[in-house]
Amino acid sequence: MEKPAEPNLPQPTTPKGRATLARILESGREVFGDAGYVSMRMSDLAEKADLSMGALYRYFDNKDDVFLAIIHGIHGELYAASRGNGRYTFRTAPYETILESNHGYLSHYLTHRKVMRAFIEATMVDKRYNKMWWYMRESHIVRVAAALRRDHGITEISGRPVRTSLEALASMTEQSAYVWYAHPADDEKLLPVDDATQVVSQIWFRTIFP
Repeated sequence: MEKPAEPNLPQPTTPKGRATLARILESGREVFGDAGYVSMRMSDLAEKADLSMGALYRYFDNKDDVFLAIIHGIHGELYAASRGNGRYTFRTAPYETILESNHGYLSHYLTHRKVMRAFIEATMVDKRYNKMWWYMRESHIVRVAAALRRDHGITEISGRPVRTSLEALASMTEQSAYVWYAHPADDEKLLPVDDATQVVSQIWFRTIFP
């Protein structure tokens, strides 16, 4: 699994510099979420972060450097959120673990739904983000495949390699999250995360443990 491009993050050495970097990235999530990837401008980010253009460019050369850093951070957060909080083990409580994992993923996706919408837009126009998207999916698939083999000795589902079913399940979860949370307009009523979690988790469990 080839890793995507790493973000070119500055390394400020002072507390003020680190605080400014954090403010830029947090403001970037809002600006990209509101404007979308294509329409976002560095001047919008500078205004949101309350910085001059010169000060902003001391941290990032262009909007792609900012966005790559933001998406890299969100991927790490999504990956961590989908690990659950450790109340259950996959070996002894597989359904509860799946439920907990999907709840973490969907909750975090909902929190950052506007940025995820911008991310999907970016995958259509820039290969770097398409590569990041595939890497995010692959990370989850590899982790679940390893857990199934380790804890339940499962390497096939319905006579096919387990990976085939996991690719379908991961795609279902990802597309469901997009349809339920990233795609709707801001004023539309969103499906509660608990309901969304139940739906996708039941499909996961019945596929893996028929």
